[in-house]
Amino acid sequence: MVRFIHLSVMILSIGLMTACATKAPPDDIISPERAMIFGHVEAEYTIDAVDFHEYGVTYIQPFKRPPRVLVFRDGYYMAENIKPGKYYISAFYSERKKYTLVNSKQSAYQFVINVRPGSLQYVGAHRIDVFKRELLGKGEFEVVEVMRPGERQALQKMFLVTSGTGWQKKIARRMKELRQ
Repeated sequence: MVRFIHLSVMILSIGLMTACATKAPPDDIISPERAMIFGHVEAEYTIDAVDFHEYGVTYIQPFKRPPRVLVFRDGYYMAENIKPGKYYISAFYSERKKYTLVNSKQSAYQFVINVRPGSLQYVGAHRIDVFKRELLGKGEFEVVEVMRPGERQALQKMFLVTSGTGWQKKIARRMKELRQ
């Protein structure tokens, strides 16, 4: 009996650790005026995090956190349930590199994304080109806008990952608009 309890506890522990290791699914729409921002980025190393900030807001954790951004292995990313306002992407992260896009308010203003209530906002597809590497420093890079994947391909990916949520209906509607 004691062995059975120990074995059950071990199986439950492994199950909980596995659940914590997988990415959280997208949340359902919490309000009709909330929006979704999505895009695609590719770099030398797989991007696994995106810093997404509201313009003019200071984030001091744990009191105020930036919006959650889900990043997928194939370079797609999304932030759902974003309240309307002005936002910018401040950095992309891979396990080996940090690509900082914004260093000041002036540089942040150049990348502002105006999010309308209830919208699906495609921010584009980008490639990070590193042209000067430094061993301990940041090096130099530029973020280049690329044509592919386009909005329609990104919407197809978002349609799959938002299965069972209200986002899927909005995405289907937007895909239909793009076909016309």
